[in-house]
Amino acid sequence: MVFLFVILIAFVFVALLLLLPILYSLRAVGSLFVYPRQLKNMFGNRILRRNHALEHATIVVMMEKEPGRRFNGFSDESGFLVQGVRSPEEVDSAAREAARRLKSGEKKLAVHRNCGTTIVAANLLAAVFFLGAIGVGLYMQWPLYLLILGGIVLSLLLRVPLSLLLQRFVTTDTDLSNAEVGWVEPAKPQDMHGGIVGVLLAASSVRVRVFHTDPNAVEVLRDDGAAVK
Repeated sequence: MVFLFVILIAFVFVALLLLLPILYSLRAVGSLFVYPRQLKNMFGNRILRRNHALEHATIVVMMEKEPGRRFNGFSDESGFLVQGVRSPEEVDSAAREAARRLKSGEKKLAVHRNCGTTIVAANLLAAVFFLGAIGVGLYMQWPLYLLILGGIVLSLLLRVPLSLLLQRFVTTDTDLSNAEVGWVEPAKPQDMHGGIVGVLLAASSVRVRVFHTDPNAVEVLRDDGAAVK
């Protein structure tokens, strides 16, 4: 009886293992309905792209000083968050140095291989390769499963180069000539989307406010109270 149970568990495990590439690819195909629109919206929002560039640069500056440390960041239109910090002062210093260096032409600071854009790139590539594998496999009568596996491997190999390209031309803007670091303050739980996890993350997180003085960054309130860039 125990032997049969072990065989059953082994069979289920192998079946799931074989299904994983297909499930991963199907999930990636779903991202085609989300990520392109998000990238388009981000490309059209220069304020968010500038904040994203400054977020990356700030983290790079902090990692230059202490290479062993790890940070996470998140940008929005008011500035950005940095997680994994010891004090607002270290982030304040890094953010101002990052802004100065970006303004002086160090554009490479705005591009980081560990950015969340890499996940976007991996999913987009996996989706395209999966659809391509189905088309080629059905047309050429080649083994679909092996083509799907090959597509996943290619997507993992190419995700970082594509991510760096997307960051360089789509998700960041290094033109900070009309942007300044405002104030730096400890993050609030609501900044981390609330809940117990938010409280824990907020304890080691800092929010950086960024001000944009160019006309494209001015918010105009319509009669209905909506803010228009």
